[in-house]
Amino acid sequence: APAAAQQRENVHWEEREGSEGSQARSEEELRKGADSRADWGSEWTEEVKKQQEHQLRAELLEQYRALLVERNRYQRYNMYLQHKIQDSLRKKKGVEAAEAPDKGTEPEAPEKEQVYLRYLAVLEELKKQEADDLDWFRQELVQLKQQCQEKLTRVEKEWRAFQALKKQVVLQALGSCRLRGGRQAALREVEQIQALEDKKEKEMSAVRLENVQLKQSLAHFETRMRTQEDLTEGLLLIDFEQLKIENQTFNEKVEERNEELLKLRNKVINNVQIITHVKEKLHFVETENMYKKSQVLEMEALVARKRDILTKTKQARDRLRLDNVGLNQKCGLLGKESLLQDMEEKVDKTEVLNQRLEALKRHHAGLALSCKGMKQKIREAKAFLPS
Repeated sequence: APAAAQQRENVHWEEREGSEGSQARSEEELRKGADSRADWGSEWTEEVKKQQEHQLRAELLEQYRALLVERNRYQRYNMYLQHKIQDSLRKKKGVEAAEAPDKGTEPEAPEKEQVYLRYLAVLEELKKQEADDLDWFRQELVQLKQQCQEKLTRVEKEWRAFQALKKQVVLQALGSCRLRGGRQAALREVEQIQALEDKKEKEMSAVRLENVQLKQSLAHFETRMRTQEDLTEGLLLIDFEQLKIENQTFNEKVEERNEELLKLRNKVINNVQIITHVKEKLHFVETENMYKKSQVLEMEALVARKRDILTKTKQARDRLRLDNVGLNQKCGLLGKESLLQDMEEKVDKTEVLNQRLEALKRHHAGLALSCKGMKQKIREAKAFLPS
């Protein structure tokens, strides 16, 4: 539509070209205005391009940070698995060395090796997937940049054509009217109006871009709010009821604490009275203790004196004991009636036994004489016997 309008205006401008004598000069001025408008349009497109690139860069940086976090998580998990496998292999080697020291080296557990290889394969696959994702993001970024550049070029081209068309229309409208200053004044006024329009257009583009960003943020926050509302739709009433129950419980606890506080206050008063009584009693006990200490000191002095007397008494007793032992040794059995009586009995028994011994000796001598006579008679009898 803008291109068709531009063509119609060009045709109309060519029809009026013959009626105006200064067409060459107006075309030169038109080219100058178009060049200045192109400069403003290029500045506007550059600003829009920078804002779009900044937004795209922010999105890509956010995706890159998310991928870095995921990569770090996988790296930590990989290190954890490697340490776990290393500990398992070390424990297995230690057990095998303790159980079979004479056997040769046995192969490691195939299951753990398979698990280790499987984790390595998964790690390689994740690395490959990460590389593929990065390539895809780069290609998508290049494609989006190309599309953005094409759209910006198209917008810039159409904007230049639209501004040129507006300038032609304004010049034609001003050309039909006679203004003070002529065509140059009209051209300057048109350029000022277009410069103001370019400024407002840039401001409007920045506001539109900010509006788009705010709309995206608003949609994101609305989605999050709806998700949270869906998740917590039935929890608010439950939380309220639970808070009411907790509040009632806390009130009961507060009442209990107040009762306990009153009891503690009464207990504190009683304890203060008890402490006062104890202090008074302590003062009395301290006074009595001092009196008892003085008595103890006096008793200790008395005990020391008695101990000295006891020591001297023991020494005198030991001396008397030694003297008594010496006298006992000198007097023999004197004064020992039991020993003397026993000695008399022993003497009597000895005399009786001696008398019996003499009788037995005499009896033995008689038996020996009779035995000797019998032996003599036996020998004499044997002598008369025939041989």
